[in-house]
Amino acid sequence: MVTRRALLGAGALALLAGCGPPEAAVVDKSAVLDEQLRLTQAAVAAYGDAAGDLKTSAMVRARELREAGARAEPTPAGPTGLAAALAAESAALRGHVAAVGQLADREDRELLARLVSGAATNESALLERLDRPAIPTAFPGEPQR
Repeated sequence: MVTRRALLGAGALALLAGCGPPEAAVVDKSAVLDEQLRLTQAAVAAYGDAAGDLKTSAMVRARELREAGARAEPTPAGPTGLAAALAAESAALRGHVAAVGQLADREDRELLARLVSGAATNESALLERLDRPAIPTAFPGEPQR
């Protein structure tokens, strides 16, 4: 004969068995790096013939990612020029900042720090070249209001 107390105890044990630390989500490092390369290649393509020095900086970041093992298909042609490059660098910066929380390896974090720094530098230079005031933000890569 099963009592209510036994059923309650079994239910409590079942509940406790399900408790504990959540399982860590497995992050596919290559997928994260591939996405960073895709974003960086989009920035390179968006420069077109404009701002050669900034385009070179983006190309260096893309090369670093390829050396780290990232793979991505070539970016399809889209709008080019300073405004397009600004939009692409801003998107890349947001992606790089988001990736920092996904990869824990020291080498990966150092790479991501260089990517964030490079994209933020280019974004700032593009804002200046487009004569747009930079709105200070404590969070790089966040849309400016």
